[in-house]
Amino acid sequence: MSKSSGFSIGRVLLQIALGLLLTVAGIWTFMGGGDEGVSAIRNIIGNKTLETILIYAYGVIEIISGIFLILALFIGDRLGTFGNILMIIIMIVWIIAIVLMDFLGAGSFFKSALLPWLYRFAGHLMILGSIIYLRK
Repeated sequence: MSKSSGFSIGRVLLQIALGLLLTVAGIWTFMGGGDEGVSAIRNIIGNKTLETILIYAYGVIEIISGIFLILALFIGDRLGTFGNILMIIIMIVWIIAIVLMDFLGAGSFFKSALLPWLYRFAGHLMILGSIIYLRK
């Protein structure tokens, strides 16, 4: 398949969706809720202080990542190397979140039925794939 380097409505929609998803998840974390990654941190960490620090750090990373993705639509590649480093950090954090959510958390492979787990895991992999795709 050939790949054009011009404007792509699919890429723009993917970037907006991923940016909104991460931003909302981060904000939700500060409102006392959180996505499945936050739930996994709560289920795994026993120390309440460490748990709180990790949850807020995770929320901050999600908010910054989401805002960056949306902002990048308007400012382009003006952030250069910083933008690439941030996308790598986002990718690493999301891989850690997948491990927490799908293999160690309450909804892990070992604690839930196969089909619901596969459905959640596929969704998490789609988000990771989006991050990798948008990094280019």
